[in-house]
Amino acid sequence: MSTPWTIAANDQLFTVVTDVITTGYWVVITGAVTDEILGNFDAPGFVVGQLQTDLAAKAAGQGLYAISGYPARSFPHLDSTSYTVTYTLRAPGFRDYPTTANIPVSAVFPVAAPSVAMRRLPVRLQGRVVADATGVPVPGALIVSVDNPIPPISAQHSMLLRSPLYSPHPINATAQQVTLASAGSTALKQPAVNGTTTLILNSTAGLSGAAFVQIATPSKTLVEYALVASLGPAPGQVQLKTPLNRSYATGAATNVNFVTATPTGTAAKLLTDTNSGDGILVADTLLTASTLVIDAGNPTEEYHEAGAVSDSNGYYGFDGVGRVRELFLQANATGTPVPWVIEFDQTANVVDFRI
Repeated sequence: MSTPWTIAANDQLFTVVTDVITTGYWVVITGAVTDEILGNFDAPGFVVGQLQTDLAAKAAGQGLYAISGYPARSFPHLDSTSYTVTYTLRAPGFRDYPTTANIPVSAVFPVAAPSVAMRRLPVRLQGRVVADATGVPVPGALIVSVDNPIPPISAQHSMLLRSPLYSPHPINATAQQVTLASAGSTALKQPAVNGTTTLILNSTAGLSGAAFVQIATPSKTLVEYALVASLGPAPGQVQLKTPLNRSYATGAATNVNFVTATPTGTAAKLLTDTNSGDGILVADTLLTASTLVIDAGNPTEEYHEAGAVSDSNGYYGFDGVGRVRELFLQANATGTPVPWVIEFDQTANVVDFRI
């Protein structure tokens, strides 16, 4: 504020102060994102969303972005107070990434946002297995992910799951082989629909203690393991800890078994965190077992079958495939591994086998 001065007008003296307030519209945050798998980022629809209303953002398809506003309005006490700006990074084909940028006391703008590796949305991997000599469909073929057969063997091992994960899991969570033991069997009294957390069974006899539910088609093309939250209140009613991934019909179309699990062998540790819906584990050890437990002993414990099984027409499928750039797929233990670079721009990748 300038020094006061006086002027005379109409026989009166007026004290005048020249007061000029300058408000600047500045870039307050700059940031950049990368592709978690490929490194370089290229997504023309990349945007910054869910910003507070007094800030605006611009983003480039190559992953650069800037957030701008009037600092005096958005951060009025910056001389003594720090601020946190929250927003969401979005791009077609990638998971939304909620993030924050800290504006420190007396910040010098622009502030650099934390670097972010955007995670691609998973795809479906599917195909058909036929006999090499005749072209006839092969039912019951086991398709798994194996290591690159050409040395050196990578320290990162990928394992595809028959049913996607129910919960997210952190880096260093464990995956381990289990041996299953029967605790009884029953049948569905009502169809079980994808997303349900309630089963209505003919009986719950044997479903107590450490026992949980295995629900599967007779061919084992679909297999899920459902942990029990509680029984009842109606007869045969079972409340599940997590929703089912698939739908199952009543009668002979679905087998329902009660099982217990005993961990065996060396546990693998996850090298990347997982999202719910992922159908792949990336770990420090390749587990070749049939049934796995993930995060054993924790609230997010869950059980899965490794690999997919072809149906009566030779078709197989995996959902939730991502997190790596390339897979090596094998149909039956004696088959030749087939390399496949995941095409993330295709919602369904097709890999067929002749064995």
